[in-house]
Amino acid sequence: MQEGATAKYPETGGMARLKLVSYMSSSEHSGRPLCWSRPRALLAVPLFAFVFGCNAELTDPGAAGAGTAGAAASGNGGSAGGSGASTGGTGNGTGTGGTSGTSGTTGGSSGSAGAPTCTDINANETGTGVLRRLTKLEYGLTLQDLFGLSAPPTLDGIPDDNARDGFRTSAADQPVMDHQLLRAYLDRAKALATELLADNARRSTVIGCETTATDCLAAFVSRFGRLAFRRPLDATEVSAITTRATTVGADTNDQYRFAIEALLTSPSFLFRIEVGNAPDGLSTLDAHELATRLSFAIWGRGPSAELLDAAEQGALDTPQGLLDRAGAMLADPKARIFYEAFFQQWLGYEVLMAPPQPPMGWSNALLDDMKSETNRVTGDFAWGGGNFLDAITANTTNATPALATYLGLPAPTADGTVTFSADHVRAGSGLLTHPSLLSAKRDGDLIAIRGNWLRGTFLCEHLGLPADADQIGDMLVGLTRVEIVQMRNTEAACAGCHASIDPIGVGFAAFDGTGRFDETVDISEFGVVPALPDATPAEFTTMAELSAKVRALPQLPACLAARTFLYVHGRAPNGPDGCAVERASQGFVNANHGFPALIRSLVEAPAFRLRRPPT
Repeated sequence: MQEGATAKYPETGGMARLKLVSYMSSSEHSGRPLCWSRPRALLAVPLFAFVFGCNAELTDPGAAGAGTAGAAASGNGGSAGGSGASTGGTGNGTGTGGTSGTSGTTGGSSGSAGAPTCTDINANETGTGVLRRLTKLEYGLTLQDLFGLSAPPTLDGIPDDNARDGFRTSAADQPVMDHQLLRAYLDRAKALATELLADNARRSTVIGCETTATDCLAAFVSRFGRLAFRRPLDATEVSAITTRATTVGADTNDQYRFAIEALLTSPSFLFRIEVGNAPDGLSTLDAHELATRLSFAIWGRGPSAELLDAAEQGALDTPQGLLDRAGAMLADPKARIFYEAFFQQWLGYEVLMAPPQPPMGWSNALLDDMKSETNRVTGDFAWGGGNFLDAITANTTNATPALATYLGLPAPTADGTVTFSADHVRAGSGLLTHPSLLSAKRDGDLIAIRGNWLRGTFLCEHLGLPADADQIGDMLVGLTRVEIVQMRNTEAACAGCHASIDPIGVGFAAFDGTGRFDETVDISEFGVVPALPDATPAEFTTMAELSAKVRALPQLPACLAARTFLYVHGRAPNGPDGCAVERASQGFVNANHGFPALIRSLVEAPAFRLRRPPT
């Protein structure tokens, strides 16, 4: 073992010191280096070295930001309005969110603002952010491009990312980089390299030269490495990889396999490293970092060679240049592919489970049909050039014949379109009556869960359990479902929260756990009048009326903008991020709620070019 250089690395956006120890032999890897020291931090160091032979020590990871109290305090766990008594969400890292507002009740609500207050929408500022590892989705999409695949590769062994507010893009909540995950990255790189070298057509395209040619390996490492690292490799980096590959490779193919393994297990590939023009404090991203952020924000994958070329030529240097490029990328089908996951995570239907007691007519194949219905509808309204909020009140949907039969819907047309008659329970109700959304909220108390889901999704509110939840639970033992709903809406200890969610949830009570409407259910027996407390008037008698009230909520654009910010930036809005959210919300509204305008506005915000480490 030989101790390598001590290197500075912008972990959590700040400066962390890593001591790397190179391990130059391993029986398992036939003498291949599991890491090597570089004067530039972790640029060509395979990440699996941290576990399989290298020691890594992180210090000064940065403190967490704290939400600010008042009109719109916010941390990573959500936001708050007004000056109420309950506590807001947690901030990035270990910080705490601000004080919540008027919607604070027994059990706690973090309010509905969705982001901190903005004092100057044009301010050259941004909130604090941490170092981001590629999410599982980003990793798969990037590998698809790198290897010229028709679809993302299977990612066996790569765990799903943890969720915050339903979103799997929060860098602070990603799974710990343990030895199993590092091994999975190595195995994926090795398998993909082997498959590439066995495919003559793809090998010619991806490698770009005859593998036996003298200069081909170095040319490949330089070209492929530029796409993987999202910046050019310097001569020393290329030489380090090619020299070692030719030394330990058993044959020509093995040399290329080694080079691919080294590149795809490097932190420069697995992490989105942003340093900017200053190592500490507020800094402006360089051309490659900005191109990378733009590509991941819109396509969820690393930048193409063409985008890197454009960045190097200064095409992204001006606000208009950046917007022009963003507009072109939003028109590409890759944007719809990436944001399909956004809608799944925002609306909460990413994972659907079969009912524990399948009702008559049920087939587990319907789960995919349900998901496809909502994917199609959200995608069409988001990217069809119209008002995205129309999806909330749409009088049509898209269903397979099997799903339509199970739900008792009108027969779909050849393209799957289903149009509802005026007296149908789903008439004018849009997304709110999609079985994917209703069935995903079936565990436990359907009324409370569905009501709480609607507030969290469209108002960015978070209602938690009261401190004396166990004691209250004892009071409900032996009661029927109807009696429980009645009691919790009259008992002072429960009514504070349930008055804001149960009137909503009761409106969904006739839909069973699979999202199928049961006309025999009498919702009046619960003794709670269906209502959206935030609307005026609050009461509703049909799902169409509820959908119309949700669509008209003044908080909805800001909430959607805050959720999109989280998806794009990998953190909940904090500090000055309120201005980026406000700009996005305004852009969304001014564009007649066109979804691409929301993303363009986030890209247009000064914060998009900036990074700030925690202090």
